[in-house]
Amino acid sequence: MRERARRAAWALLAVSLLPAAWLIFERLGVEDGTRDVAMVMDHEALAEQASALGRDTFELARHYQDLGLTGIALYEQTPESLAESGRAAAALGSELTAAALAAGRPAPELPPNVTLVRDVAPGATARMRAKAATPPAEVQLAGTTWYAFSGDVMEVQPGGPDPAAVQRYADAGFDLAYRPRNAPGLRQVGRDFPPEARYLVHAGLDVAGHPHDLRGLVEGSQAYLTAIIEGTPQDGFEALRGKVPTVRLLSFNQDYVNRRLAPEELVDKYLLAASERNVRLLYLRPYTEQQQGAMLANTEAVITGLRRTLAAEGFTVGPLPTARDELAGYDPAPWLRLAAALGVLAGLALLATSYPGAWGPGIALGVAALCLAAAGASFDAIALAAALVFPVLGYALFANDRAAWLRATAVTLAGAALLVAVGSDRASVLALAPFRGVAATLVVPPALYLAHAALRHRGAAAWVRTLWAQPIRIGPAALVMVALAALALVVIRRGNTPLIGASALELEVREALSSWFARPRFKELLGHPLGVLGVTGEGWPAWIRAPLLTGGVIAQASILNSFSHYHTPLAVSLERTVVALTLGVALGYLLVPLARLALRLARGWLARA
Repeated sequence: MRERARRAAWALLAVSLLPAAWLIFERLGVEDGTRDVAMVMDHEALAEQASALGRDTFELARHYQDLGLTGIALYEQTPESLAESGRAAAALGSELTAAALAAGRPAPELPPNVTLVRDVAPGATARMRAKAATPPAEVQLAGTTWYAFSGDVMEVQPGGPDPAAVQRYADAGFDLAYRPRNAPGLRQVGRDFPPEARYLVHAGLDVAGHPHDLRGLVEGSQAYLTAIIEGTPQDGFEALRGKVPTVRLLSFNQDYVNRRLAPEELVDKYLLAASERNVRLLYLRPYTEQQQGAMLANTEAVITGLRRTLAAEGFTVGPLPTARDELAGYDPAPWLRLAAALGVLAGLALLATSYPGAWGPGIALGVAALCLAAAGASFDAIALAAALVFPVLGYALFANDRAAWLRATAVTLAGAALLVAVGSDRASVLALAPFRGVAATLVVPPALYLAHAALRHRGAAAWVRTLWAQPIRIGPAALVMVALAALALVVIRRGNTPLIGASALELEVREALSSWFARPRFKELLGHPLGVLGVTGEGWPAWIRAPLLTGGVIAQASILNSFSHYHTPLAVSLERTVVALTLGVALGYLLVPLARLALRLARGWLARA
């Protein structure tokens, strides 16, 4: 019965790869193959650095421009920035009241809790007043007209672009990004975007006009590339999907740059994003503190190093075309995605047949429940199931085959094809709808394989009795702690801003590998050799062989993890997979004789002891 179910599952899996292949071919046809990239620097951070260095902001920008910087990101004005530029005066009503009372004058008659602004340059606050949800009240103070905005909006009330700054940077040849702000009930959204700008990078965690005037935002954004900020979902962006030209952007938090990222690591991250994740707008923040060394020298190193490495990779650094509509017309047929999803269900059935007794169906149902809990009843849940199941199947079903690593990779790539076919749509490829359950893809597959190995060896009750009665020994306990630490390291090292960054040696290896091909994942470079040792190590005791094969499963899971980054071009994900497999398997076979020698020596030592 089990064997018949397994054959039926394999047949269903093979058939499901046909619609998956069509969907993959369709996606390959629309993936962006351009090699253009733009570099823009945050103007507020630049001004902060210039102040710390005692230099003029514009002149410092020109210095960086000479080193290779191409663009500047200018923010929409606020009462505070208008006052700093000298074009307006701004104060909180409470501050004016306190100042009057301290001077022995009567408190001015003001509405409660207001921010007061007035023009210094003619018309300086006109755009701010026109955009406010409620027109501000006029207040006369000492014969001067002030405008009272409700609440403390000194740093947030949008006031349109600074035309003088826009013109100055545009005349100097900078590629301009504009950072519009949002506020409750904001009006006239999109009417004042500066025509000199090329990109819109919405400031904050929502887009300008959300939720009241998204239609105006769409109309006003047609001549610009609107940035999709990697790792920073913005409320309201979903309404822009497919309606405005977009571009992927990568940036890093200012504190993270100052305290954690050395120049060479920043360059590495930006290069990886451009070459492997289709990021085309690199958003730079200069160093504004001295934790990493001299802020000016470090910023110079980032700009020059990034320009050099981008050129070496064949990128053209400069303005991006604004008329491009990424993935125009890309809309995979739902029925084809459902047909491909049958292959994922077949994978779940194969997983169920790999465990003894009733454990298989129970574990398969548990995985399905986990996917539904993480992503709901959706294609996302099916894609997550593929990422959790297929890395385990190869080593679970073919572990006694000396070429099990090859079969395991073939099964994993079949799962990757189904994952891509089921999960890819316009939103996911543009990273508007990120893959759900990424952390689970790194933890669940090795846990499933360890459970498989343990249950194949003995029943769960027997394991409980054995472990309960087992005396604690330092050696095995240390091995368990090392294994848990390694798994934790895999999880916390993921993403663009991991808790533990790359070492200097790892950065050097990354740079060397990246100069030849799409950089393979270190989890695969380490996991594939362990898998090879596990399937070729004759005479390995089970307590050694199972962890080795678990390392192989982690490598297979990393392959699925690569393809779950839908925004990465498929050719890049496949290239890095093949490179990692080739290098990892070669290293594994080189280690086989050394491992056998170590095993013989260990056995001899134990025999003498």
